[in-house]
Amino acid sequence: MRPSRSSPSRPAALAVIVSLGLHLVLLGALVLLPTIERLRPEPDEGIEVELVTPEQIAPKPEAQPPETQPPAVQPTPQTRSVAQPEAAPAEPAPPAQPTPPAPPPVPAAPVMVRARRLLSEDVLSNPRSRGTRAALQQLQEPERIEQLCNLEAMGQIHAWKTEFEPDRVVAYAMEGVRLSRTALQADGAVFRSRQQWYRIKFKCELTPDRKTVSGFEFVVGEPVPRQDWRALDLPAVH
Repeated sequence: MRPSRSSPSRPAALAVIVSLGLHLVLLGALVLLPTIERLRPEPDEGIEVELVTPEQIAPKPEAQPPETQPPAVQPTPQTRSVAQPEAAPAEPAPPAQPTPPAPPPVPAAPVMVRARRLLSEDVLSNPRSRGTRAALQQLQEPERIEQLCNLEAMGQIHAWKTEFEPDRVVAYAMEGVRLSRTALQADGAVFRSRQQWYRIKFKCELTPDRKTVSGFEFVVGEPVPRQDWRALDLPAVH
């Protein structure tokens, strides 16, 4: 049976469909073409690269217009101290100086010996001191007080160290005495023991009537050099 001429063949129908699809695609492309043109990225013109040195990397201050640039601030003393100049080459260290020797220790002040028991009254009460008591009564009060204190000094020195045997005391030998109402201070006194003179400093306290010793303290010093005896009028014997 032959196909009828009035009905198209299948291949012809496919061709018509394909042709119609192509026309639709072309029509859509024409519609979308302006949008595609706008979305198309601009052509890459390339990037210039310039090689710079590390010194050129530091940012440079932008130039300010003359009318807006603030006036230069003078550096204050603190600012100058911050911006230190380059250090000069270090000079060689000076040779080490020898350490000076330490000064000798200062000797401590001698300690005054305070009498626990007073002796002058006991000496004067002895019958053999009858002549001494009579001689003291003939003296003026300042001299009598001085001799009374000298008598106390000789007894206290021997009681302190028995190797001393004082037989004479001169209260004013190197320095004058100071006499107050109830005390005699002798800082430059000397005493003789076995034909040798020694320095002594003492303070002799008195009762209110100034007739009896009520307190005594002293410190024995160095021997007096023999070459000074004549100038101080210090005889070796009576």
